Amino acid sequence: MEINSLTLLRRMTARARLRHMQALIALDDLRSMKRAAEAMDITQPAMSQLVAELEQLLETTLYLRHSRGVTPTRAAIDLLTVARRIIAATGDGAELIASHSRRDRGLVRLGVSVAAESGLLQDTLPVFARRHPDIQVHIESLVGPGLDASFTSDAFDIIACRWRPIVPADWEYVSCLQDMLEVICASSHPLAARTMVTDADLQDATWLTNHVASVAREHFDDFTRTAGWTIRNKVQIISRVPGVILPLVASGGLLCLMPRSMVKPWIDDGRLVILATPLCFPLPDVGFYWRRAETGTASSLLANQLKASAQTTAGASTT
Repeated sequence: MEINSLTLLRRMTARARLRHMQALIALDDLRSMKRAAEAMDITQPAMSQLVAELEQLLETTLYLRHSRGVTPTRAAIDLLTVARRIIAATGDGAELIASHSRRDRGLVRLGVSVAAESGLLQDTLPVFARRHPDIQVHIESLVGPGLDASFTSDAFDIIACRWRPIVPADWEYVSCLQDMLEVICASSHPLAARTMVTDADLQDATWLTNHVASVAREHFDDFTRTAGWTIRNKVQIISRVPGVILPLVASGGLLCLMPRSMVKPWIDDGRLVILATPLCFPLPDVGFYWRRAETGTASSLLANQLKASAQTTAGASTT
């Protein structure tokens, strides 16, 4: 008697298991009962039993046994596509549930740009760690394409960076810190003690060259060209890494055009100072993106602390 699709569906729903699908896939991948059983961490008789059960459910042969192993039949090949989708979907579901579980029990996945790392986390994390010692915060630095890609995955609960004109609609932005490009130097630099810095002073100074692809370099070149300045002395150590740039400037003798957010910790502790010059350009705010509706308690607590630290910083800057 010919079996119909409705009967098969009822049988599969009532008696088929994920283990049957895993066995089907393992045999196709390895073409050996012994190796497939080892891959699934079961005995070879148990593997044979799984295949026999599935063949009985479907009333068809799925694998042909021979001396070299097994070969899938046409029915098995057709079913394998569905089986792989079932296993993949189950894995996706497990990851989603695990992700929600991590958030609920106190884990925050935080992606940060360079500007946010210095401008926001410096004040936020020490306070947050004291108030919420049981919450884990996993932090990953994001630059360039990595920052772009972070908005199209479920890898992060919060992404701290500059405001961006285009992001997926479900990411909400919270502004925390206004930012500017400004001229910085070491507190020991001769110009640091000046109440007035002239154009001649700036042209005679030694400058640390900005990276050619940076916004700072673009503004610096445009300004000096328009103003007709001639910069006589430059240091050609070119980097976008704050850990390279800031110690060079702090060592004394150099000026550099930098975002205030990136140098904030060094300004706060007095190693660097900001000079009042015409080279001062606004930048997009620094803040964070999050998907509020999908956020767990731990992420909400960190978001609140980011906002609170930003308000404290803003208040201090106006006093």
